Amino acid sequence: MTSIENICGNQPDGFVKLDISSDPNFVFVNDPSYSTKQLFDEDGNTVFVNSYTECVHYVSGGWDYTPVKNTELQFQNNLTYLVIVLLIFTFFKRNIFSLKFK
Repeated sequence: MTSIENICGNQPDGFVKLDISSDPNFVFVNDPSYSTKQLFDEDGNTVFVNSYTECVHYVSGGWDYTPVKNTELQFQNNLTYLVIVLLIFTFFKRNIFSLKFK
């Protein structure tokens, strides 16, 4: 199976892939029989697609079904959590030891 089939599902009967990139005014038409899917790009941006044509267009452009982990953002978040935990630990350690030895 290709990534388009994995993400967008089976190709509908009679589907014709359009060259959307050459038409800047192209408007996707919602397909009520197509279940909406959420796609992500490499920067973590998200888009909801409402038709097989729209899904194929975005997946062909590099969008995916699973969000890509931004390692720099994860590192910054983890570092922030570590600093907060260390500050809380230091606060409690100082207060507990100061109470014991009074």
